[in-house]
Amino acid sequence: MEPEREEYKGHRIELRAREGREEVRTREAEREEELELLIDDEPVRYGHLPDGSYALEEYAFDWRGDLMDLAQRFIDYRERSEEIRREAEPGEEG
Repeated sequence: MEPEREEYKGHRIELRAREGREEVRTREAEREEELELLIDDEPVRYGHLPDGSYALEEYAFDWRGDLMDLAQRFIDYRERSEEIRREAEPGEEG
């Protein structure tokens, strides 16, 4: 599988086949681990829900059938969280 890459709001999202998988696994474990998701070259852990949707371990607020779409939503969530933190910091007003 060719890696799928995308730039989103200045962040690089990459979805690629995992390397070095030689051990024997169950069919379900293979399905969950067949692709590796990276945002800004950092691996992002994810899993499958019973309906086949993906969910990120660090972002349990949303789930999607498409990992790239879910990664974009995660980036939006992180940006909004940072914005809220900056607004809440004391001594930054007026």
